[in-house]
Amino acid sequence: MTITEAVTAAYLRATGKATPPTSGGSKYNEIVALLDFYQRRWAREPEVDWNSLYDPAFSIGTVTATDSFDLDTSSIRKLSDREGDYVRIMWTDGTGYTDYTIVDADKLKDYFSGQNKENYKGFYCAQIGKQLVFNHTFASTDSQYGGDIQVPCYTFPDEITSTSPDSDEVQVDDPDWLVTRVAAEFVRNDITRRQRYPELLSEANEIMDRMKADNGSQVDETDRNWTPFSGIDHGGWN
Repeated sequence: MTITEAVTAAYLRATGKATPPTSGGSKYNEIVALLDFYQRRWAREPEVDWNSLYDPAFSIGTVTATDSFDLDTSSIRKLSDREGDYVRIMWTDGTGYTDYTIVDADKLKDYFSGQNKENYKGFYCAQIGKQLVFNHTFASTDSQYGGDIQVPCYTFPDEITSTSPDSDEVQVDDPDWLVTRVAAEFVRNDITRRQRYPELLSEANEIMDRMKADNGSQVDETDRNWTPFSGIDHGGWN
């Protein structure tokens, strides 16, 4: 379903009118803003990680002489905690790579010696605030230096704006949930139609329950682009 189709469908569900409001008008912009808000809220639905938003190798930049790298939290909702998922640094030779086990922030200190990280035990990293922090500081002599840092994560959907192209697609697994939830919120703010709010909200909640059930049934069948073995170097030790 395109954004334009979603606007039309939400307005129809809310008002019974098949002709949507004029693009750029106040009602049109209100619906677009609601579509964006609830699509992003869907991505944050409690106790569920949507398979459709999973990226096994989201690039956050290249390795430099530090131990900490920024995570774009406007794009990344959370790092994956799936079994077998690791942060991977692809070396500049295009062949070798190093996999880092993701640990809890308060456990990272267990994998290096001394406050200055003089040496380290294996390959580990953790998300601390809005940064990915490794258990050692990289040097220009390291095989990983200059390599691409790829994190397994769950992302946010693309933003919906009033200038989104007609071809842009709704990213919610079942677009009917977004249409119905937006229609419910639209009528809640309309004194002449707010009596329909409970009905539409209940319908949206039913669709959400089905989406969660479908998402859960797909977990074991998810096709990962790569499956590392463990937090080790694949190409030789430094």
